[in-house]
Amino acid sequence: MEPSLSIIGSSPTKESIIKILSEKWPLTAKKIHNILKKDYSLSLTYQATHKSLTELTKNNILEKTKQGYSLNKEWIKNLEDVSKKIISDLENKNKTKEIKTCEKMIFDNHSDFVRFSMNFIGKVFEQEKKLDIVFYFRHVPYPQIISNEEIKGIKQLIKKAKWTIFSMNKTPVDEWCAKQWGKWGISIKFDPKINADRLMVMNDYVMEVYSAQKSLKEWDMGYAVKSIHNFDAGSFAENILDTKFRVIVITIKDKEIADLLRKF
Repeated sequence: MEPSLSIIGSSPTKESIIKILSEKWPLTAKKIHNILKKDYSLSLTYQATHKSLTELTKNNILEKTKQGYSLNKEWIKNLEDVSKKIISDLENKNKTKEIKTCEKMIFDNHSDFVRFSMNFIGKVFEQEKKLDIVFYFRHVPYPQIISNEEIKGIKQLIKKAKWTIFSMNKTPVDEWCAKQWGKWGISIKFDPKINADRLMVMNDYVMEVYSAQKSLKEWDMGYAVKSIHNFDAGSFAENILDTKFRVIVITIKDKEIADLLRKF
């Protein structure tokens, strides 16, 4: 299965618009433009903002009413449906003991993958009423890439979950990101022996994430600063969210493998 969850013609401007509208809606084009310039430090004309809004609406990602723009409920529901289907498929395959026990997903950009994975974690908890999560990452993930609503969701889940993130690297940016996740109750550990770019274990589910080497190099370069004050958040987000960087995810459900990975 290869669901298409991409934002067609994605750009930092469009990603920011989606993030803004995930937190407050409806908003007029003028209001969105002002927030983009003030809160997201994006240097763009009103015409550029309007063009992005028009394209997002044309692709059924946004809805426009007299009151302003908001996210299209069907587009949001599509993300939820995909995660539900994967869980259902993996459950059924596990029960029938079929040889094929994995699902393959392809995302055209990093933001859609993050949005999907946050939703997937929520669905796993909803179904199993527990969460035991271990992430093995190249770097501590940059928390500001997720919306305030998703952060609220994480804070609610972590009260009932065990969640640890292992990072192979320990740059000043990694340490800063670790402090942000730590404030929400997520444990961060640094281990140079970790040999994974992104490997995610959620209860008995295992997600192995594959990205282009150029994307990984951008990740390394963005974090390779002597001080957090030298970290260019805007440039980093723009490079990582580049539409050229596809994300391929292989998901399996296997208790034995999941348990072994937790002891990795």
